[in-house]
Amino acid sequence: MAASPTGIELTETERSVLSVVYAKGECTRPDISASLDVSKPTVSLAVSALENAGLIAPVRARQGSLGRSATVYAIAASAGWLLGLDIGSTRVKVLSRGLDGRELKSVSKSLSGPGTRNEQILKLIGSLVAGMIDEIAPVAGPLRAVGVAVPRVISQYLNEESTSRTVGRPALAEILAALDLNADVPVLLENNVNCAALAEMELGSAQDVNDFVFLQVGVGIGSGIVADRRVLRGARGGAGEVSSLPTGWPAHTAKADRFALEDYLGANQFLDRWTSTWDVRQGPVPTTVAELFDSAAAGVPTAVAALDQHSRDIGQLVLSLAAVLDPALILLGGGVGQNPHLLEGVRAVVQRIKPEVQVTAGSLGEDATVEGAVALTLDHALSGLLGSRYKRRLDDRTTVVFGTQSPADTVTYADRSRSARGLTSV
Repeated sequence: MAASPTGIELTETERSVLSVVYAKGECTRPDISASLDVSKPTVSLAVSALENAGLIAPVRARQGSLGRSATVYAIAASAGWLLGLDIGSTRVKVLSRGLDGRELKSVSKSLSGPGTRNEQILKLIGSLVAGMIDEIAPVAGPLRAVGVAVPRVISQYLNEESTSRTVGRPALAEILAALDLNADVPVLLENNVNCAALAEMELGSAQDVNDFVFLQVGVGIGSGIVADRRVLRGARGGAGEVSSLPTGWPAHTAKADRFALEDYLGANQFLDRWTSTWDVRQGPVPTTVAELFDSAAAGVPTAVAALDQHSRDIGQLVLSLAAVLDPALILLGGGVGQNPHLLEGVRAVVQRIKPEVQVTAGSLGEDATVEGAVALTLDHALSGLLGSRYKRRLDDRTTVVFGTQSPADTVTYADRSRSARGLTSV
C-alpha cells in the first residue's frame, strides 16, 4: 500500500481501478474487470474501498441484455477540486474544476481600489481564493492543488536570479502569503506562457500536435515550447523567454539591451511608435492595438503600414523560432497575437520561407493561461493518485511549494536540495 502526495493511501489494485474509471468516465464493475483482466471479486473490493475514500461514486444503473442491471461508477463529485490562478499586471483570474473535469466556477476581476498596483493584486488574490474556497469546498471536497501562473520565469530553485522582468510585480513570497492556504495544499508555480502552451496542448488547437510553440504577443512577448508533448522549461526555467533577446526587430534597431526585443515588439511600444505622429486627418488616433488594426482593415495608410511592419517583425520572430526548434505548429496568442489581422500577415511572411510550418491562433483565447494553471494541478493530482498508471505532462522540475502560511520558509533558503524548507520539484 502506497501513500500518494494527496494523503490518500491506495493499494496498487485500487490505483488500477481508479485509473480505469478516470479514463472511461463512466464504467461498471464488469467493465473494470475486463479492462484489467482481474477477477470480479477483486474489483468489487477495490471499488468499495474507493467509494469509502470518496473518490468514486455510483451515478446510475445500466440495464444488461439478460435483464440484470449493473451499477455505473464515475469520479465522485466530492472527490476533490483544483484551483488555477492567472495573475496578470492588471487583473486576476481564477478557475476551479472538479477532479472529474467539471468547471465549478470562474471569476475574473480587474484591479481597483486604493493602494499600489501590487497591493491591489495581492488583495484581489486573497479575496478571490478565499471566496472560492468558501463556496466550492463544502460541495466538492478537499482542495487537491493550486496552480499559479505568473508573468515571470519560475526557476527550479526560487532563489536563482530570474531572466524575466520582475520589477513592479509582487514577489512570489507575497503571492504565497496572499493565498493563505493550509500547509498541506501543494501550490504549483509556473510561467504564464508555459501554462497557455500546456492548455492549448490539452484542450485547444494543439491537441494532436507533438511539437509546437505558443507565441504570446501582447504587452509582453514570450513563448512556450512543447517538445514531444511536454512543456520544455530549460536549465533555469527560462526556455522560450524570447523577451530577453538582446536585439530588436528589425536588426538595425539602435537599442540593444537585455529586453530589447520586447521593448520593440511589446504592444505599448508598438502603439506609441505608430500613433505618436498620427495625422488626425486620417481619423481619430487609435488608443489600442485592436483599433489600429481595424483602421488598417479600413485602409488608413499609417495603420496599414503599422500592420504590415508588425506582421513582418512577428513573422521574423516566428521564423527564428522555427529555425531553432523545428515545430510542426506555431500558435499565436496574447492580446495582439490572436488578432486575425495580424495572423494573416504573419502567416504570409512565414509561408514564403517555411511553408511546412503551420501558423494559426490558439483556440482558448484569454482563458488559455488559467486553463493551463488548472491543468498543472490536475496533472499533479492524478500523478499522486494513479502513480505509474498516469503519464505525466509536467517537466520533472516543475516547482511545487508546500506550507504557504510561512512563505519565508518556502521561498528564501540556501540549501538547493529538493526537499529544502518545504520546496520540492516533482
